[in-house]
Amino acid sequence: MSTVAIAGASGVVGSLVLAQLLEREDVASVIAIGRKAPVCTHHKLTPKVVELGNRVALVDAIPKGIKVAICCLGTTMKRAGSKDAFRAVDHDAVVNFAQAAHAQGAQRFVVVSALGADPGVRSFYLRTKGEAESTLERIGFTQLTILRPSLIDDEGLRHDFRIGERLALPLARSVFAFVGRTHRYAPIKASAIANAIVRLAFDETKERVRRIESDALHETSVPVIPSAP
Repeated sequence: MSTVAIAGASGVVGSLVLAQLLEREDVASVIAIGRKAPVCTHHKLTPKVVELGNRVALVDAIPKGIKVAICCLGTTMKRAGSKDAFRAVDHDAVVNFAQAAHAQGAQRFVVVSALGADPGVRSFYLRTKGEAESTLERIGFTQLTILRPSLIDDEGLRHDFRIGERLALPLARSVFAFVGRTHRYAPIKASAIANAIVRLAFDETKERVRRIESDALHETSVPVIPSAP
């Protein structure tokens, strides 16, 4: 029985991950860390409202001896309002949470990044994601899993209106209905990403660092709810 820490559990993907974690019989408790508490309640769930820029507060919020940490933090340039504000979430907060989890004993870390993330590209968005990935590799987790989804299909779960996504999703769905729904650049459902996160967080891989590209996420997205040993 394990304790899992998750950051970003109030988001679309994070909330779906949280729901699965709470149903797993091999998970004793879940610490949900973020700027606001999840809307759900559960006897296994302990919400921790923390300023993600405060590393000391993050360490204090995570129990000692934790084994698995999952990061679903992320925003958009429009919602953040500036490059600095975007980087504060998609790089700084992600790294802060990872460092705090590692300090408290986390051996495995799973994070949602983005397709095309690379510290050397011109795109600020993808460069920031890539720089976060590079920093996470240097922290020293026994196992680091980086998910790189394409455009995320929120399946109608998102509360904030994002006009770009609302316009792009129907077109992308139509195009990839012919090209292939599991193509590298095809939209991927938030539920498929969540299923993959939970499966990969508890598998028996020996790879120290692995990157799961968007097309491969479809293959790892079948949820498994194990019985307690």
